This record gives sequence, C-alpha cells and structure tokens, in this order.
Amino acid sequence: MPRNKKGFEIAEIIPDNCIGCQICTGECPVGAIQMTAEGVAAIAAEVCIGCGKCSEVCPVGAIRFEKKRRQKPAQEIQRPVTDDLAEYRDVAIFIEVTNGQGAPVSWELVEKGKELAEKQKAKVLGLLLGYQVDKIAQEAIAYGCHEVHVIDDPLLSGYLSKTYGKALTDLCQRVRSEILLIGATLLGRDLSGIVATRLNTGLTADCTALDIDEEKGYLLMTRPTFGGNIMATIYCQYHRPQMSTVRPKVMKAAEKNPNRKGDIHFHSWDPPGGELSRVVDFIKEVPQIGRVDIGHAPALVVAGKGACDRASMPMLKELADLLGAVVACSRPVVESGLMPYERQVGQTGKTVAPNLYIGVGVSGAVQHLVGMQGSEKILAINSDPQAPIFRVADVGLVGDYLQVVPALIADLKKRMGKNFTAESAKNAEKTILAK
Repeated sequence: MPRNKKGFEIAEIIPDNCIGCQICTGECPVGAIQMTAEGVAAIAAEVCIGCGKCSEVCPVGAIRFEKKRRQKPAQEIQRPVTDDLAEYRDVAIFIEVTNGQGAPVSWELVEKGKELAEKQKAKVLGLLLGYQVDKIAQEAIAYGCHEVHVIDDPLLSGYLSKTYGKALTDLCQRVRSEILLIGATLLGRDLSGIVATRLNTGLTADCTALDIDEEKGYLLMTRPTFGGNIMATIYCQYHRPQMSTVRPKVMKAAEKNPNRKGDIHFHSWDPPGGELSRVVDFIKEVPQIGRVDIGHAPALVVAGKGACDRASMPMLKELADLLGAVVACSRPVVESGLMPYERQVGQTGKTVAPNLYIGVGVSGAVQHLVGMQGSEKILAINSDPQAPIFRVADVGLVGDYLQVVPALIADLKKRMGKNFTAESAKNAEKTILAK
C-alpha cells in the first residue's frame, strides 16, 4: 500500500467502481475525501491518516485498503423478546379501501402473496378495515384470498392513524401471520410504520421484489438503497410478522374469479380510548387541464438523458400519438426543465406498468428501472450497446434515436395508411407488442 510523507498507509480509489454515493466523504474523520467534477471520490494523500474507515463503509468495494486491522470481538446476538416463531403462519395482505373500493395495489399484492404462500405451503389472508365493506371482502376472495378477516365499524369509515393503527394491530395479533404486505400508498406508508412499532417488528419500505429463502424460509425483501445506486435484499430474522410495503404497479395484479370460494371472518374490537380526531372533509385534488397520469397510460414513449433535447420533443410526441401513447421521461429530463415532474418515471417519480414502454435515450439506471420493470413489453433505443436498459428490454435498437425514431414513425404511418384513428393507433401498438 502507498504511504504519504507522514508514513501512513493510505487508501486508494478504484474510479471505475465508484458510484458517487459520498458515504466515504461523510465517514472520513479528517475530511481527506472530496468528490471530483466527474462525480468520483478522490483522496488527498497528505491529509489521509490511514484509518481505513472509508474502505469499510464503501458499499461497492471502490476503495482499496489492505492494512491489517484488529478484529472486533464477536458479540453475542441477543434475540429480541418475541413469541415462538413457529406459531406464525400464512401471508397476510392489507386490503386498502379507496373511495369505497379495494385499491388496485391490494390486488397486486394478493397475486404476489399467492406466489409466496405456495412456497411456504401456506394460505393468503386478507385483512380488511372499514365500514360496510362486505362486497370488498367478497372481492378479496375472488382475487385469490383464502380467508378475509374483517373489522367493520363506523369508526373505520375514514382513515385515522389512531383507529386504523389499533384495528390492524389487533387483527395481526389474532391471525398471527408470518408475512404482512401493505401497499406503499400515502395511507399504507403511514399505517405500516404504526403497526410495525406496535408489533415490535421490522419494516422494509418501498420494495421492488419479494421472494422466499428456500433454506431458511425468510421473506427476502429487495429495495433500492444508497440513493438508488444499488439494490439491497433485507430479511427479518427474529421478528414476526415480516413486514414490507410495495409501491403500486410493481407487481402484476391478480385475476378476478367470482367463482372462487373462501371464508370471511368478522372480528369485534375495542376502539382506542380518548378523544378521536374528527374528519371534516376530504380535500380532493382538482384535475388540471392537460394533466396526464402516466401511471394509467397503456403505452409510454419515455425520453431519457440521451434524448434530452427540446427540438426532439415534437418527434417523440408524434410517435406517441401514432401509438395512442403518452410521452414521459427520466429524471435528467425533468431536471433540465423540458418536462414536468408528473411525467417522471422511476424511484423518485412514478411507478408504471404499461403494455408498451419505448425508452428513447434511456440508459437504464437502477433508479429508473425500478419504476418501469413491470412493463409488459420494453423497446429500448440507445446508441450505447452496453446501456443497462438493454438487459431488461424485449427489443433493443442500437443507434442514433434521431435516425431510429423517424424510421419508426414512417413505418407506422405506412402500415396505418392515410386515415389515423384511435383504433388504428391501438392496432399499431399491437403490431409492436407482437414483434
């Protein structure tokens, strides 16, 4: 290892591995690490004291430091106070009620719950809170729940943290499920933290993938971390239920089958004591003229950093119009001011799952991929053959988008003929989907 003039062995940065997360800069006790203009960490050799802390915290092994360190004495892991884990069974899904209907994310989680339950040889349980929700309970059976456990009470007609938190905690303590999945909606994010705290268990938020460890049976919960630069898989070893929230559109929705049979159990409960808040009215968002919800668009043409050019926007809009699609974008396009935040796809934007996703100049960073991985068909256009987007694309076109997109438009117009209608746009979308 190299040494500085003070005789300290100093760490070395491996530039190609650095992801610019800046964790090392915050950990360095002497401020020896700064970020370069290229977004890569650099160590000031004469300032470094050779402590090696930067190497220890680097999440991607981008800092080389081979100085022998004294190993810390092994500490005995104290098992938290928890009931016998063998008593916990089944996969529970919180069925969220929105405007008198089951939230779509709940049915997405039911489908994933069935997959997890099959591996555990367990059942899928729906946990439902509300008032006069009999039809939603039946609907949960139709979507795949083996049992639905309901607390039906006028106090639950509208969401309050205090009432919902106690009611769902009570249900969890009765059914003792091994896994609990909640949609990462505004309501779900608030409720999940309350319930996890009351049950003294862990919570992994905004997961993009769920699986079962075949050897130990743990729920493997995968989510972006370090600013979305890497994916971390987390498991809860000593607490139950294993809790996770999942963003809408990440999982595929279950298929509804009205002929499915299941059991519905209604439970009594003791409302929380003390004075409850009173909801005067729910403020609904006023629709804005020209505003589009990309989360519900059947097809998207997505502009990435490689197509971040104002002059190209009309061309992308033309392609979108031919397909009956909506133009969306990645984060750099929003930051440039070309498109509004509501059109952003990705971890810090919206999660989408269109029938057809066309990425134009999208590199495919992790932060973006977690927001569109549920797309049915992915067509990627990029001049870089090594772009990560090609790893998930069904069809990849390597080339300059300024040449590829006009060719696509010309071919679509030729196939559609002179008369452009909504039906012809739908057929054009099917043509690309079939390829």
